Amino acid sequence: MWKRSGMSQQQTLPTDNNKRFVTDLTVGERVRSTFLLTRCDVRTRQSGDSYLVLELSDKSGRIGGRMWDDAEATVANVSAGDYVWVEGVVDTWQSNAQIKVDRMRPAEEDVDPRDFLPASSVDPEEMYAELLDLVGTVTNQHLHSLLEKTFLDPDVARRFKCSPAGIKLHHAYVGGLLEHTLSVVKLADKVASHYELLDRDLLLTGAFLHDLGKIWELSYDQSFDYTDEGRLVGHLLMETEWLSKRIDEIDGFPPSLATHFKHLLASHHGLHEHGAPVVPVRPEALVLHYVDDLDSKMASMNTAIAEATASGEAAAYSPSLGRRIVRRAWDDD
Repeated sequence: MWKRSGMSQQQTLPTDNNKRFVTDLTVGERVRSTFLLTRCDVRTRQSGDSYLVLELSDKSGRIGGRMWDDAEATVANVSAGDYVWVEGVVDTWQSNAQIKVDRMRPAEEDVDPRDFLPASSVDPEEMYAELLDLVGTVTNQHLHSLLEKTFLDPDVARRFKCSPAGIKLHHAYVGGLLEHTLSVVKLADKVASHYELLDRDLLLTGAFLHDLGKIWELSYDQSFDYTDEGRLVGHLLMETEWLSKRIDEIDGFPPSLATHFKHLLASHHGLHEHGAPVVPVRPEALVLHYVDDLDSKMASMNTAIAEATASGEAAAYSPSLGRRIVRRAWDDD
């Protein structure tokens, strides 16, 4: 069974204890914090001296800035798209708050992407601990060893806690992959208890690992995008190659079990036109496809309903579902 002592190998996300969010800043405040530099233009004053017009951002919003001294030396070390450490004072420019920047340099401190990008509302450490608890319920020793090798790998743990599940369609936020995976595992577990035909251990292992390759397919440093390898290879092949190597490291792992497990990975998109190399031909593969699809569609529903609620509208359009999603009529009662 799972040994909770192994959790000491988990990696925690870095944090900036001095982080001040844009929406918290007040005029006259002295700022020493990290931001994402989204604009950095060099301008020239009438005197001929250079200065910088800046835009600094984090997950809460954006704020303009001016840096009047050391412009040339600064732009030699930073550019738009960088995380930067800023020291300055909040003042106003044309009735808008801005930061008069005294010093700016590349951020040397560890940066938590949750401070700068949309992020799950659930603590990733709590979700990962719950994921490990569920791993402990997998009793097949070979599948359990595969899950242990995966989720106790420090690099996998670090990436899994941060990665989105997509860049636009569903769970497109920091921690989205972990949130989605945990939900799919729970759904699979409920279905496994309903149908005796299903091999619970195989189904849950597929649920745990069906999107593992997204930790290498997607990037989330300053924005959500695909890595070069992600574009060229894709998460299905990337995860299958990585997990095949882990399977080879486990003594006595049955070849037939490995083949059936890999079928779950290869078929979980359901249809060839949706990117599946093969369609599901095992009960566990069929269930995995449907619970994965259900969770992604429910996430899209939730996003659209939240947008409708925030705007006070009765419905909001969901690009991934291709329709307007209607929120409950009695919400306004």
